[in-house]
This record gives sequence, C-alpha cells and structure tokens, in this order.
Amino acid sequence: PTPPVSFVLVLHGHIPAVLGHGVWPHGADWLHEAAAETYLPFVAAARALDADGVPWKATVGLTPILCEQLRDPRFPRGFRRYVRHRLAAASRDAREFARDGHRAELLARAWRAHYEEALALFDALDGDLVAPFVRLADEGKVEPIACAATHGFLPLLPSDAAAERQLEIGLAAHRRHFGRSARGLWMPECATRPAGTLVTPGFGRRVARRDVLSLLAARGVRFTFVETHLVAGRAGRPAYGGSGGVRWNPGEATPTGRTPYAVHRAETEAGSVAVLARDPRSSEQVWSGEVGYPGDPAYLEFHRKAARGGLRYWSVTDARGPLDGKELYEPATTAERVASHAVHFCDLLEESAAAEPSARVVVAMFDFELFGHWWFEGIDFLAAVFRELARRDGPVRPATAWEAVSEAGGAAPAIPLPAGSWGKDGDFSVWDNPETREYWRSVERAGEQVRAIASRDPRLLPAALRQLLLLEASDWPFLVENGSARDYAERRIGEHAMAVEALAALSTRSGPRTREDALLLARLARRDRAFAPELGG
Repeated sequence: PTPPVSFVLVLHGHIPAVLGHGVWPHGADWLHEAAAETYLPFVAAARALDADGVPWKATVGLTPILCEQLRDPRFPRGFRRYVRHRLAAASRDAREFARDGHRAELLARAWRAHYEEALALFDALDGDLVAPFVRLADEGKVEPIACAATHGFLPLLPSDAAAERQLEIGLAAHRRHFGRSARGLWMPECATRPAGTLVTPGFGRRVARRDVLSLLAARGVRFTFVETHLVAGRAGRPAYGGSGGVRWNPGEATPTGRTPYAVHRAETEAGSVAVLARDPRSSEQVWSGEVGYPGDPAYLEFHRKAARGGLRYWSVTDARGPLDGKELYEPATTAERVASHAVHFCDLLEESAAAEPSARVVVAMFDFELFGHWWFEGIDFLAAVFRELARRDGPVRPATAWEAVSEAGGAAPAIPLPAGSWGKDGDFSVWDNPETREYWRSVERAGEQVRAIASRDPRLLPAALRQLLLLEASDWPFLVENGSARDYAERRIGEHAMAVEALAALSTRSGPRTREDALLLARLARRDRAFAPELGG
C-alpha cells in the first residue's frame, strides 16, 4: 500500500523584545495578547485533543527572544496585570450592556470567561509558558525548532560573523530552554542566499558572504523551511503571508520541475540541510483575509475594538467593508463555520496528495500568532483539522517536520537554492529599501563600535553585544517599511544604537567608573536582560 502523505503544520512563534520598552499600544501588550489569545489557548486545545485520544503533531518554533521574555520575571507580573484589566473591562461592558438592554452583554460575559480560563491555566503552569511546549516535545507531539537569537535578517547582516553570532546564541538559548539541541531552525523571514558578494544595504560596502545554509549546517542544523518559489521556481509576486503570484495546481509542472510536496536538500561546504517548502494552496486558505477562511463574515473582526477596554464585539460581516458597518458577533454561528472550513482544508490536503504523483509531504507554514490573535477562531480551527483527519483516517497523516525529513532520508534530492524570502515579491525588498537604509547604517556602525569595545574594554562586551543583537531584529525594518508601528520601530532602533554608542564612549575612558557610568550600566541591565548565560553577563 502507498504510505500516507505527511501533513506538517509549522507554527512560527515570535514577538520582538518588548519587555522594558513600553506597554501600550506598542510594547509589552503585544506579548500579553499573544499569550492570552494564542499560546495559552493552543496548550488548552492540545490537552483537549489528548484527552479525547485524537492524534496530532506540530512543528513549533518559539524564537529565542520570545522564550527569554516568557521566562523573564517581569512577564508573569505584567501578564496578570493585563488580564486583570481585561477582566475589569469585560465586567464594566457587561454591566453597561445589561443596563441598556443590549444583547452584547452575553459577549462581554464570554470575554470575561475567556480571560478567567486563560489566567487559570497560566496559574496552573506556574506562569511558565515555555514549559508545556517542552513537555509536548518530550511526548513527541511537538518538534521544537530554533531561530536566530533576535530574529536577525541573516542574508543582509553586514558580515558572516554577525549571522553566526545570531545563530550560535539562538541555538544555545534554545538548548537552555528546551533541554535539547534543535534539529530544525526557522530562518528569520525564511530568508536565505547563496555564497557571493553582498553589497551591504547600509553603506554599500562589498563583502564576501558564505551561503546562509552552510552556516546552519556547520552548527548541526538538519532542516529548515523556505517559501515555495525557492524550490518550485514560480514567477510572480508572493505576498507576505500568502501565495500570490502565478499559481499552479498539484500535478502540473513547475518552472524548475521540482515540487513543494517533497523534502529536498541543499548541499553546502559544511554539509547538507533538508529543505521543506510551503504548500501554497492550503496556506493561502489561512493567510488570506480576502479569499481565505479568516475573512468569513461570521468570524470575529480583529480591527474594530470598543473605545474603552479594547474588547471586540463585532463580526467580519464584510471583509472589504468599513469598520462602522460591522454587525454584532454571534459566537453560536462560528462553530459550524470552523467545522466546515476544517473539512475544506482537509479536502485540500488530500487533493494535493492525490494529484501530485511524488507527494510525500504537505507543509503548512504560519506565524503562530495568526491563530487565536489575528484570527480569533484559529486555534479551534487547528483542533478541528486534527479531529477531521483522525475521523477520516485517510491518505494524509499529521507528522512533525523531523519525521518527514527522516522518512525522506537519503532519497531527498539535492537542489540549488537562490536568494529569497517569504516577504512581498519573494525577495529582500521589504527589509532592504530606501525607507530602511538608515536602519542598516545603524547596524553597521553599531557592529564596528562593538568590535572596538571588545578590544578596549571586554568587561563592557556582554552589554554591547546584547544591544547589537536587539538592534539587528528584522522586526524593526519590517515595521518601518509597512508603517504599522513605524514610530515605535524607529524609537527602538535609536535606543539600541545610542546604547552601543554610549558603551563605546565609556570604553575609551580610563580610570574608575563615574556615577553616570554606573547609572548607564544599571539602566541597560534593568531594561534589557536577554541571553545573560550566553553573553556572560
């Protein structure tokens, strides 16, 4: 009999370093929202699947900087405070709706129950949101994957040394948090490039760079993920978070003759790395708010929020319609829609498996926070997909990425990979454009200053490296380019660049530290705490 095709669900969890850098509207509440609406509901859904004996598997990445924040003592305090505020808002809304005879009273009470359940689970976990994922990994249900330390955009960093530092610190932090070395790694923004000359996006210097995948192979990473076009050679413009561009149906020839429904491998000077590519058909159904499930009129509208408290009481109604045209959310109608969409999704998986003669794997790759946070019903959808696959017991089975790679073994064909990412246009233009030029200059200057600090006063090096790593996060140029939180991103770029500059100035001075020097070091240590074991301070 033909062996089943592996359905590999990949959830990339990442929030940039926000603790110590504001709360709302941009700052720590990003982390609090993701915990309350994505991470905790996922853990609850996993427990429910296990209790019902439903087989499921997922490949989950919690980036090193995300783990550092989830296990920072400031996070449990801030999260509990955040939930208390949301509970108070829900109670206030319920009272006002009841007074006015408004049927949204039941929604307000449902919000209160949602946050009460989240807080109860958080307390049961002793405030440690990484621990349940470690346990799921120990049970073989989750394959934990690593990432670069602060999600630095590896192909555009100004040197191999900078990329290697991001990888080494990220892999070491992953070992510390998960108690095991990572077999797989999510390249930030799925961005890679072959060996060659990089014209740095800051000052335009020409530097020789190694193949990004060779940096992974040299550090024992066995597999990674790329956007579809890097394997299939599809023309067109893949939109960030969607397939876009020129499409094909499974079974049709791709421009390269290669299929995203098989495991491939990239051969590098340091060894081979297995490569898994995204399935555009199933992924688009979840990513797209226009043609995908999240745009269904019955689902909860993300963008319209109550003026006080910020709770959401409206449905999508019309994905293209104005916010003031949204109708009241009806939770009773969504269960049927979730079940229907799960059936459709499983149909797509089976169609792809049947139509592609060489299909061995279907990889659905998403930002973790899309589920539950952006798409409120998303966690319920994932659980429904696993329940539907179990009910069918058909040609597609859940598997981790490592299981799919192991099954392919030495039969995985070697392929060359061009430069590219999963960003808009499939290239680096989201992060490398005229709007981000000054950001990359800041990165280059800070790198030079850190090298000077290392030679002049090594005692300052841990603090300086931490600031450089935080500056290198790919989130900042992304937010600058798309404008969604540009002011916040530019402030963060300035804060970390100025911190490196101040430490560089301090490294030039001889004699005992002044009071101002001590205050600077104390302020930075209080604000930014990530990777102390890896940085040595």
